[in-house]
Amino acid sequence: MNFEAVLRGNPRKIKKVVLGEKEISITDFIAVTNYDAMVEFDDIYTTRVTNSHNNLNEALLSSKKIYGVNTGLGDNWNKSIDLQVQNKLQKNILRSHAVAVGNPISYEETRAIMMMTLISLGRGFSGVSIETLESVKKLLNAKIYPFAPGEGSVGYLSIEAHIYRVMIGEGKVFENNQLVDCKEVLEEKGLKIPILKSKEGLALISGTMSVTAIALLATYSIYEDLKNIQIGSAMSIEGLKGSLNEFSDNVMNLKSHSEQAEAAINIKRMLAGSKNLEKNSDLRVQDALSIRTLPQMIGALNRVFKETLESVYEEMISVSDNPILMKEKGQMNVYMNGNFDASYVSLHMDYLVIAVTNFVNTIERITNRFLDTKLSGFPPFLVNSPGINNGLMIVHYTMAGLLNEMKLLTNPVNINNSSMSAEQEDVVTFAFLSSKKALTVSKKFKEIIAIWFFVCKGGLDFIESNELSPTIKKMVSVMEQTVPSVVEDRSFYDDLVKIKKLLNQGILINEIEEHIGEIKIDLNI
Repeated sequence: MNFEAVLRGNPRKIKKVVLGEKEISITDFIAVTNYDAMVEFDDIYTTRVTNSHNNLNEALLSSKKIYGVNTGLGDNWNKSIDLQVQNKLQKNILRSHAVAVGNPISYEETRAIMMMTLISLGRGFSGVSIETLESVKKLLNAKIYPFAPGEGSVGYLSIEAHIYRVMIGEGKVFENNQLVDCKEVLEEKGLKIPILKSKEGLALISGTMSVTAIALLATYSIYEDLKNIQIGSAMSIEGLKGSLNEFSDNVMNLKSHSEQAEAAINIKRMLAGSKNLEKNSDLRVQDALSIRTLPQMIGALNRVFKETLESVYEEMISVSDNPILMKEKGQMNVYMNGNFDASYVSLHMDYLVIAVTNFVNTIERITNRFLDTKLSGFPPFLVNSPGINNGLMIVHYTMAGLLNEMKLLTNPVNINNSSMSAEQEDVVTFAFLSSKKALTVSKKFKEIIAIWFFVCKGGLDFIESNELSPTIKKMVSVMEQTVPSVVEDRSFYDDLVKIKKLLNQGILINEIEEHIGEIKIDLNI
């Protein structure tokens, strides 16, 4: 599979995403969740769903027990549900499971979960009706923001139940930053409340949909910064007068990890033509590890990212519902199964959090080297007249605080277990927590990169601009337009916000790639 294709394009420019014949990309997914692209179904999607719903109705004509349809849930699996009250069971599932607590998940997270619902249940193995999925689609396209507390999920169920109670007219939604009864909003927007049919309440809250949805947000967020960290590395080497001899192609090729060689090539391209590095090439016998091992550290992070991308995308295009219906050789078969297990995603979310935090250790040490006058040769904390001015001393504290929060989140989630439902559900992945903490780490990562770039620019401002590589000189010039050189203390918070905006909008990446061509990152394993 070409994993570069699943991240190709700019989600800000995508206005419509069609579900059905073609697999959508992660970029398409982000266009819907983060930038409100409209969702449509093609005829193939509608046919798949309709056939699956007919399959469920056919299966119900037999005497076969179907979990959560004509039986109870969990350890109540041995309780039969009469035909006349099977639809009531589905509504009861949403009501009884909507018991999450804490702060609500974000607008983007709720959209991600609803989008994954459409992707997963639309594959045609879940038995839901097209009318119900149309209702989910209308919630998305109307930009409805359901209230869903974000704590208390073992992997799925409760948070999704809060979201879909809104669809049946029982929950609350955010309107103009206020919580209001969903019925009022649904009526205002002309959205009809569907009648849940057999299996639909269960299908809406089961599987790996929420785990995968949040994992996709986290994965894409980190993807956005893979090029930025290579730019930051080049700035760091330029500012701290590192040696490029350590990045020799011959040296890199002695290790069989292609990602580190790729990173070294990108960094050297950005630093080509640096008079500053040329005249300081013999400054040290060897650089500190935080500088010398940048290709190796970036390479290791990129490898983990690629493996995570593969796992998360495969989960995105999979069927994770339980039970599922399949017509095989004319026979209707119902499978109670374990595809709802989210270990693939959970393990890789844990892995990605560790890899990102590991690299941030390097960023923090580089930041310290810039600020320590004994190590950098620059004025203390990158400001003239230190003492009366504190300079960038305290942004380092902020970075250290963020880093140590990230370290707390590196504790693996997937090794935990609590047996529930009278031992019927005796192994639980807690995968939602893995995805949730990965998204949290991805946000802290962006804050740390902004601080890093601010400090790098502060150091580079003390080097004659004509001594810098043409690429680094251009980038410093672009940053200077938004964040001027530090002459004396000011509100540095405002500077960090501005740099973060430059990074998030990809402005610095675009400037550099116009200058030297693409910063290449091969996403295929």
